[in-house]
Amino acid sequence: MMSTSTPPQQDRQDDPARPRPQAGGRIKVGLLGAGYILEAHAKSLRATPDVELAAVCDISRARAEHAARAFGIPSVFASLAELLGSDCEVVHVLLPPQLHVETARQVLSAGKSVFLEKPMGLESTECRQLVELAHQRGLKLGVNHNFLFLPAYEKLRDDVKRGAVGRVDHLAVNWLYPLNLIQSGPFNNWMLRSPENLLFELGPHLAAFVLDLLGPLDQVTAQVTRPIDLPGRQRVFRHWSALARRGGTSVSINLSVTPGQAERSVHLRGQAATAHLDFSRGWYWQERTHSSNSVFDNALGALHAATQLLVQAAGQFGHQVAATVNKAPSNNPFQESIHRSIQAYYRSYRSERLDPRLDGSFGVQVIELCEEIARQAGVAAMGSAAPIQSGASSVAPASMPTVLVVGGTGFIGKRLVKALASRGRSVRVLSRSAVSAQMALEGIAADIVQGSYDDPQALERALDGIEVVYHLAKATGERWQDYVAGDIEPTRMLAQAALRHGVKRFIYTGTIDSYFSANAGDVIDSDTALDSQIARRNHYARSKASCEALLSRMHEEQGLPLVIFRPGVVIGAGAPPAHWGVGMFHADTRVQFWGNGLTKLPLVLVDDVAEGLALGLDAPGIEGRTFLLTSEPLLSAREYVDLVSARSGALIRAEATPTWNFFVKDVAKEGIKHLIRHPNRRTPSYRDWDCRAHRSRYDSRKTREVLGWQPVEDRDEFIRRGIYAAVDHHLR
Repeated sequence: MMSTSTPPQQDRQDDPARPRPQAGGRIKVGLLGAGYILEAHAKSLRATPDVELAAVCDISRARAEHAARAFGIPSVFASLAELLGSDCEVVHVLLPPQLHVETARQVLSAGKSVFLEKPMGLESTECRQLVELAHQRGLKLGVNHNFLFLPAYEKLRDDVKRGAVGRVDHLAVNWLYPLNLIQSGPFNNWMLRSPENLLFELGPHLAAFVLDLLGPLDQVTAQVTRPIDLPGRQRVFRHWSALARRGGTSVSINLSVTPGQAERSVHLRGQAATAHLDFSRGWYWQERTHSSNSVFDNALGALHAATQLLVQAAGQFGHQVAATVNKAPSNNPFQESIHRSIQAYYRSYRSERLDPRLDGSFGVQVIELCEEIARQAGVAAMGSAAPIQSGASSVAPASMPTVLVVGGTGFIGKRLVKALASRGRSVRVLSRSAVSAQMALEGIAADIVQGSYDDPQALERALDGIEVVYHLAKATGERWQDYVAGDIEPTRMLAQAALRHGVKRFIYTGTIDSYFSANAGDVIDSDTALDSQIARRNHYARSKASCEALLSRMHEEQGLPLVIFRPGVVIGAGAPPAHWGVGMFHADTRVQFWGNGLTKLPLVLVDDVAEGLALGLDAPGIEGRTFLLTSEPLLSAREYVDLVSARSGALIRAEATPTWNFFVKDVAKEGIKHLIRHPNRRTPSYRDWDCRAHRSRYDSRKTREVLGWQPVEDRDEFIRRGIYAAVDHHLR
């Protein structure tokens, strides 16, 4: 493939008539899009000289305001027009890829320079037009190929350019990294909407390495394998492989998102040495011949490689600790690469040319290479103007819904909606994304209302005609306030709205994590009170307990028709085999047990949980009662791990770990956080770690007797549906 774009170093010629950025003064910058990547940009901009982070803009003003509070940004906008009317000189475009080109065009047309997250766009022709527009307007158009600024890569790059590696014979770049979206969604994510999107999202990292080291390629062949069909009739190819040449240098590009050991690397064979880059860890090392004697050369080569890695690991550890203590924006390789990329943009911003690795014309070459790979693989490029279809269609219930499920697209929620629909009940689901809910519930008759349970207007729509509410939603976060704002207060709003609408039953799902379960001699049943020292437990357990306490008060004081269910450790197809209810999984094949791993665990099948919840729909006289959903204790953590290992064909390294081990490490980590006054600091709790082993015995007889619940008790069937199904789904 011959590139038709202008090389970066030739793109901008001296033109006295072309307007240039004004010299002097601080550069005012606006951030467009308040998603996850904003934090990395905001931290870096705050540490970049002569730059003022002046504005943040997002279609969700609440999200923009949250970012503004977190990073001290003075101006908040909810529309692009507002941002373009501000005095910002540069706009960082942090939007989904399909919006990059058109948004950047509007920003450039408004006379503002652009720093654009990769991918630059989805069609090289449109990307080239952006470069031309920026050139005509005398503006800077930068594209963030951040890994090219990783210090370890810059060492490799320098070694190649100064000949330390010698003439390059072969270059291999690899992105072999599991993509959790494929396992658990949300399936309406842009990356999954069209087969080539995965390549355009991840491929630019690999293409940028190749083009920066070698330049445009002469020829490319490619193929895709391992297709998987996801909800919404979306097909994703999980393996992409390309072979290419640049003169006498062969090139291989490999992209895989299947589960397995992660590897994101660059390997280069030269006449003088082989060079290896692990760009996820930020390590670079060389291998070369040291002796003509094979015995000595093996030993010297191993020592040389080990020394390089040891020195880098020690230096990197010290750098990351110092960066964390000093709250620097570069406390991990990914963040550091973004920080250095942004710094490079602003270092060259007032000069004639941007760093070639950032220049828009280089971004065009990257998209051209991705297009060629997609074309050679037989996967046509989508094009930025093509409409994005979810591929999913909702099935309307036969009658007016009388049951509302909040959290109906989750692991348990989907099964519950299906169980209720199979009973002939008309169900409504409240979901933040209607498209995501349609995909998750494809083929199930359900009415979908878009909104969240902290939105009064959405609650009014969702509760119209409803007699029974199921509340399965939960929050996540790093701080207790995240759970107060994201779970406890919304639960209060949902319950109050349910009372106003006169619902006949309000069913809430708590968790066994809220019990004190460290004592082996204790028996926990449906009447057991939650941990009396719940404030010393983890945020999730505490939040669930707080919601239960809130709802119980409303039951006693306001007549809320409350029923509580507390599921055990829920397993089945769709649950990760590396389940943290079993142990601390550092990877799919590395686990530390919560204790010795010999205690029989309170496991339960997800379908049995859904059945138990469904039985609570019509059972008479159960308001004010609590029901435990745990199966008979059939398996220990060690047995669980052995079964997962056998089914997956991978040896899992497992070890017994005493509670004090987890606690001491937690104390050390939180000690550093308290020292630097980290906003997410907390007080470590031995009690919380001790409860994770679930040494107490769980007894769910009351649920069986009152509701007629009959969970699977046959060990072989339990293993087949709970463990084997989970492994097979994960590795499908």
